[in-house]
Amino acid sequence: MQKITPTHDLSWYLKWTGSMFIMSGIVCRAVGVFPFYDLCSSFIGTGLLAGMAYLWHDRALLMVNGVACAALAMGILRYISST
Repeated sequence: MQKITPTHDLSWYLKWTGSMFIMSGIVCRAVGVFPFYDLCSSFIGTGLLAGMAYLWHDRALLMVNGVACAALAMGILRYISST
C-alpha cells in the first residue's frame, strides 16, 4: 500500500507537533496533575491540528479540532478567572 499523506512539509510538522502536545495533555489529565498545563497543552495541540486540517482542506478534521480548540480556550479562560 502506498502512503498518500505528505511528509516533511508544513502539515507534517503541524500534525506531529500537535499530536505530541495533545498526548502530553492527556498524560497530565490521566495522572491528575497540572490541570492548567493539560488545558494549555491540549489547546495548542488542537490548534496545530486545525492548522494541518486547513492545509489539507479536510473539513471534518478542521471542525473537530476547531471546536475542541474553542472549548479548551473557554476552559483556560474559566481557570484564569477563578484564580
